[in-house]
Amino acid sequence: MISEEEFALEEQRLGKRVHRHDGVWWVSAAPFYCKPVHEFRPFAPGGARPSPLWAPGGYSHQVNEEAQGNQYVDWMVLSGQELGQYSLAALPAKKRNKVRIGLRECTVEPLQPQDDVLHAMREINISQAERFQLAGDRRDFLPPEYYVRNSSRWARDMRALFAHLGHVFWGARVGERLVAYIDVLRVADSWIFGAVKSHSSWLRQRPVDALYHVVLQAAVSDAFCRRVVNGGPDPDRPTLDHFKESFLFRSVRVHYYSHSLVRSPFVRRLVKPLVAWYRRLRPR
Repeated sequence: MISEEEFALEEQRLGKRVHRHDGVWWVSAAPFYCKPVHEFRPFAPGGARPSPLWAPGGYSHQVNEEAQGNQYVDWMVLSGQELGQYSLAALPAKKRNKVRIGLRECTVEPLQPQDDVLHAMREINISQAERFQLAGDRRDFLPPEYYVRNSSRWARDMRALFAHLGHVFWGARVGERLVAYIDVLRVADSWIFGAVKSHSSWLRQRPVDALYHVVLQAAVSDAFCRRVVNGGPDPDRPTLDHFKESFLFRSVRVHYYSHSLVRSPFVRRLVKPLVAWYRRLRPR
């Protein structure tokens, strides 16, 4: 298990703005605005808050029950009995067959940041970016050219993530070729799916299905893991939601308490130039 404090200190080492206040580690999620480093640690409003010096614009955190919150976020989560009983047999028949293909065609294992691994990961990123670009269904991805123009910077950033105690990269190989990978974040009792990337030339070998299955089996084997979080539902990408649901993830409404000064139009006008200044200064 990676404790909340260990994860926070690793984030700090990577340049994130973190601090401890009222027994909770907080991270700057936006200029002058904080959230807990361990987002899935709920507590009652007033139970803890970030330092006013770090979060003059406000903060938010999960709460124990709906009545304590003033907003909500929908997450795709696998937890409780469904997580504890996760297995190949628990999956729908069609998904079981796809996972079996992936396990037969691919070898799944944790990755280390050797030069050849990073080179293959960059090729996977380029391939997936080209696939999204052609499909026109993703506006939030980096274009393929980014990984060509910024190859050295990208490799440096990836090495830093590999060194982060809270990140574990798993890869799927077809033969000796790395064809897909996933970045899994672990903090306290939560596993969180980060980037999931796959090369277009090996989709028929079902590497992502194999990755999902092996990672979820590892989560079940971790005595400290209480939930696996896989982003939120996306109404613009129903096929992605269906893919997650086929691995037993379910959309869960999680309630938050949010305290924010920027809700006032007057304060928003004052803060806007400061936000622009902050963004110019932060590392790119």
